[in-house]
This record gives sequence, C-alpha cells and structure tokens, in this order.
Amino acid sequence: MSENQSTPDDAQRPEGEPRFSFTDKRKVTPEGGASRPTGDTPAPDSPAADGPAEQGQQAAQDQPMDPIDAAAAELFEQEARKDAPGTEQQGTDQQASDGQDASAARIAELEAAVATLTEQLKREQAEYVNSRRRIEGAAEVAKEAAVARVLSSLIGVLDDLELGRQHGDIAEGTPFHAIAQKLEEVLASHGMTRYGKVGEEFDPTRHEALMHEDDEDAESPTIAVVMQPGYVMKDRVLRPARVGTRGPA
Repeated sequence: MSENQSTPDDAQRPEGEPRFSFTDKRKVTPEGGASRPTGDTPAPDSPAADGPAEQGQQAAQDQPMDPIDAAAAELFEQEARKDAPGTEQQGTDQQASDGQDASAARIAELEAAVATLTEQLKREQAEYVNSRRRIEGAAEVAKEAAVARVLSSLIGVLDDLELGRQHGDIAEGTPFHAIAQKLEEVLASHGMTRYGKVGEEFDPTRHEALMHEDDEDAESPTIAVVMQPGYVMKDRVLRPARVGTRGPA
C-alpha cells in the first residue's frame, strides 16, 4: 500500500468523520526497489511547498535586524545615493555654488581692503607733499634770511663807495671804479637793488622821512632830497631810504 492510501473502511466512514491515513516511510519503492527521496512530500497548498530560498527569506524578514547590519545597510544606501548621477550632479552644483559665494565674499573683502589702503595712501601722499612744501618753504625762508644778513652787513661798504663817487675819489676808468662796479653786480645777482630818488612819491613802508617841507600846492608828499639810498632784496627791505619830503602839511 502506498502512502496516503485509503482503507476499505473509508466507504463505510460516516460523512464528516476524519479520514484515517498513514505515511509510507520506506526508503525503497515496493515495485522496483528503487531508492526513494527522504523527507515528507509537502502538500501543494501547505507552507512547506515553498522552496528553501523562500523559507530563508521569510525567516530573515521575521527575524529583527542586527544594529551593526542596519548601520552598514544605511551606509551602503548613502554611498549608492552619492554614486547616483543626479546626486553627484546636485553635489557638484552645490559645491560650485558654495565656491562662488565664497569667492564673491573674498572679492568683496579684498575690494574693501584695497579701497581702505588706497584712501590711506592718498592721505599719506598728501601729507608727504604738504610736509615737503613746508620744509622747502622753511629752507627757502632760512636761506633768504641768511643772504639778507650778509647783504645788510655790506650796506656800509656801499655807502662808502657812493660817497667816494660824489667826491670824485672813484672816477670812471680807475681801478677802484671797476672793483666797485663788480661788487655791485655780485650783490645785484642776489636780488639786492638800490632805490630812493628825488621826485618819487613818499612810501612810509620804504622811506624814512628825516625832514619835511610844506607845499600847499602839492597833492601828496614827494621826496625832495635823498640823504641815504635804500636797499631791498626782492621784497625784503634791508634798509629804508632816508629822505626829506615836500608836500601838504
């Protein structure tokens, strides 16, 4: 009798009563003595009908995942998303955008620094120019003052030369005349000139009046006599001319 065969009593078994069956567990078939596969043959509709792979998958799904395996799976998914073309392009675009923002911020910072340094350089240049002008001006004033002191010390010599001319001691053609003329030329090269002539209008800033003669017909005082000529160096009065004036009282 093969496995799961019915007995003669099946026909007399009341309806609804469970049918008696047995399983043939012999390792060889009774007909030919061939070897039979071991294990029960699962029913078509039973859960055992699924193969070992399906049973393993079902068991794996029912069993909770190990935390280490879960972390590894998450890392694997992240790497997979990074390797995806869309994700890589998105990351590249984001990096490019961040780089552009950083570059723009750096450019703005450098431009502000350049503007600050340029303004500071302009101030330093202006201060340098002004300082140089002050130094040059002070040096020029000091130089003129030194020259004026030297020229003023020679005024007495010039007065003696003028008196010698008036008395005929320095006549033209004599050696003294040539020396006096050369000295006056040297002094003139430094800006020293003589002034004060009869008939000039009296200027209290350049003339010193030692005497005055009333003249009701005169509109303004004029120089009537020159006692000592005056000397100037450019605009600096070295000695005022000592004169006598004529004019209204």
